[in-house]
Amino acid sequence: MTITILIIYLIALIFIAITSNKKVNNFNDFFVAGKKGSYFAITGSLLATILGGSAVIGSIDAGKTMGWASSWFMLSASVGLLVLIPFTKKISKIGRFTLPELLEDIYNTKTKNIASAIIPLAWLGVVAAQIIAAAKILQSFTGMSYETGVIISGLVFVFYTVAGGQISILKTDSIQAALIVAGLFTIAAFVFAGNQAASVQNALSFPFNYNFKPIDLVVLLITYGTTFTVGPDMYSRIFCAKNQQVARKSILTTAIILIPVAFTIGYLSIVPTNNQGAHIINISMELLPVWISPLVVIALLSAVLSSADTTLLSASIIVTDIFEKNNFNAKSLGKTRVVIILIGFTSITIAFFFDSIIEMLLVALTVYSGAFTVPIIAGLAGIKSKANYISYAIVFGGFIALSGKLISYLNININSNLLIVASFFISSLIVTFGALKYKKEKNQNEYNN
Repeated sequence: MTITILIIYLIALIFIAITSNKKVNNFNDFFVAGKKGSYFAITGSLLATILGGSAVIGSIDAGKTMGWASSWFMLSASVGLLVLIPFTKKISKIGRFTLPELLEDIYNTKTKNIASAIIPLAWLGVVAAQIIAAAKILQSFTGMSYETGVIISGLVFVFYTVAGGQISILKTDSIQAALIVAGLFTIAAFVFAGNQAASVQNALSFPFNYNFKPIDLVVLLITYGTTFTVGPDMYSRIFCAKNQQVARKSILTTAIILIPVAFTIGYLSIVPTNNQGAHIINISMELLPVWISPLVVIALLSAVLSSADTTLLSASIIVTDIFEKNNFNAKSLGKTRVVIILIGFTSITIAFFFDSIIEMLLVALTVYSGAFTVPIIAGLAGIKSKANYISYAIVFGGFIALSGKLISYLNININSNLLIVASFFISSLIVTFGALKYKKEKNQNEYNN
């Protein structure tokens, strides 16, 4: 029964992609759905993108060491969205298709080029994390091999992204968001009804415990939470909205919905199971009735595919623009589709060699947040700074953040969290020096005139 429903679900996604393809008349439709996104479409897409498989499965897996504190993953996402709201009007006003283009409008072309090089590389890891999650879901519930799961899940989301672009993504995301939230709440309700709540009393506490300290929350907020304030996927939803009021309402609604979802994830993360592997899959297989399995599979796959498609398309448009240089035309649509296929298959290849979801995700997001958080927020806040200093802030911030994350995995005797925090401090200093130099030159020019 599970396999039959899974096949029907995948066929439905392909059908939506094919019908959406008929509505793609130009690159504007493909990139931003013609800027016609409604409140429900944008809200659903935001939810589906944030509740990606790597986020849901990875954060629940993190509960083995973090306990209830794993709720902070989605709570930090909610905080990041709330911080984004004041900037929505400016993003809607100056934004076109991608975040690097926005950086070009705020600073200069050099800044855009650096962003265009870094973001797709970081997002390869994010897309690969979704494929890893999808493969593990298929492996657990259908018995197929991990490698087969990688191929099937990768091909499906690459196909419907290539076919319909943002139009198909917005349609599928709205459906998938409902499935994800319903699936999580249903799983939690069944577990609670089965008296598994008794284990909560002995679990690692919220908000902090000996495995999750205040400094860990600071690091999570600045490396994970900020990606929902300055992330290209979040901005792509704003670009798709029919106006900035719709974008603001959608962001606020999503931030509110994430709060109960966060604690649901925290609850599920501390439920005891006997097997190794993805914790939510173990819960589903050990504690839920067999007839509910199809809903769990579809909900988890929805989480994976909904995040993968948005990330894949965002990265692909950015790569296409490296060659188009803002001159998108009729041929740009075909070029973007080729790039989607190339990035998709590269991510599939990465998924063959790595199988850690949350580590893959956090490495990618740490690099991104260290590089772009301070420069983007400074620009949106109207802080004028020399563009070359912004470039230095991006490069040094990203490099230091990456160093901190790699040190934590290599067990080198250096406080990796402090190094990651330092990346934001150093980036802030560089931007500040650039702002002072900008102001000095401006005053000098006014004096000379």
